[in-house]
Amino acid sequence: MRAIVLFVLALCIPSFATFIAVLETVSIDKALTPAECRFLTDELRAQAGAALPAYMNYTIMTRENINVMLPPGKSIEDCEGSCIAETGRNIAADYVAQARVGKFEDRLTLTVELYATGTGNLIGSFTAMQNTAVDLWNSIKADSKTMFAKVQEAMQLQAAPAQPQPQSGWEASPLKNGTVEPQKPAEPVVKKFFRDSRDGNTYKVVVIGKKAWMAENLRYNEGASECYNNDDSNCRMYGRYYTWSQAMGLDYNCNSKVCSVKKSVKTRGVCPVGWHIPSIIEWQNLAKYVKGKARSNASLVLKSDFGWKKQNGTNESKFNVIPAGYRFNSGNFMGLGKTARFWSTADLGATEAVSWELADKSSDGFVYHEDYKSSELNVRCVSDD
Repeated sequence: MRAIVLFVLALCIPSFATFIAVLETVSIDKALTPAECRFLTDELRAQAGAALPAYMNYTIMTRENINVMLPPGKSIEDCEGSCIAETGRNIAADYVAQARVGKFEDRLTLTVELYATGTGNLIGSFTAMQNTAVDLWNSIKADSKTMFAKVQEAMQLQAAPAQPQPQSGWEASPLKNGTVEPQKPAEPVVKKFFRDSRDGNTYKVVVIGKKAWMAENLRYNEGASECYNNDDSNCRMYGRYYTWSQAMGLDYNCNSKVCSVKKSVKTRGVCPVGWHIPSIIEWQNLAKYVKGKARSNASLVLKSDFGWKKQNGTNESKFNVIPAGYRFNSGNFMGLGKTARFWSTADLGATEAVSWELADKSSDGFVYHEDYKSSELNVRCVSDD
């Protein structure tokens, strides 16, 4: 049947047409009813059609075509990240989008992602936090056209020669000899997305102060890491939580004894190849740079624009710090909506190590913090280059 559908599409549509698939909206833990999910999918598909009109040889695939062309036994509900792109390839789409709805305490969360199936790259996305399904529908109406416009941008980039990109103002570090002073801007060539070959997870990348950082919390499951409240569906938003020894890739006993890492060596730990756990100096430089540039708004430019109990941020820096909290001493999860903490490589003896915290009540951005090694925090990897 899949072959027949492809043959019919080929007869009806010019061979150079671009196929866009909008997969069914996934509801995590029954956040929405099937009917509500279907309605959101229909709206997302309609917005794709409005942003990418058929007369320009964009074809929005129908629900019926998608369902027929899915391989036997394939479940969209079990798929996220680069797996969405794989599903798009299975149904012969050039680009594929999907919305996922979950819960953040008593509110509904929406994540919509758009992938290029040929490369598996995430080319567009948006998130929202709302009270009702109707509010989520309004968010789709407000933001999805801009996301789908990324298809045209991606196709233009494929057709045109590469051009130097202007500096955003966050790439060039003002750090010089440990002080916040202007210096000649660098021009790093860094991809905006990175795919972890170990599990297929795709991460946004941001350049701040000449350093390329993951702009999302690490989600790699090294075997003993945790999702928030031990619920795997929470890993997509908050990332995973690791003890210090897990983050460093050391034996569990290092949570209760001295296992210092070499300061002169980049510690890969749980990070992918080409990335490493930030040193205390790398965290200091990031914190100084952002504070020097944003001054009293350091926390605001780092914070995500949703999820914070006291005040959401602007995420101007694109670092997108989500208030995922932490798990205290491998006991209860704490601080959701109020704080974010990330490991550094530096330990402080047998039982404690250095982390960097962004707290809801502070305007200073990242600050030095000390945590028990057995506590579970998030990880942000920094590029080796």
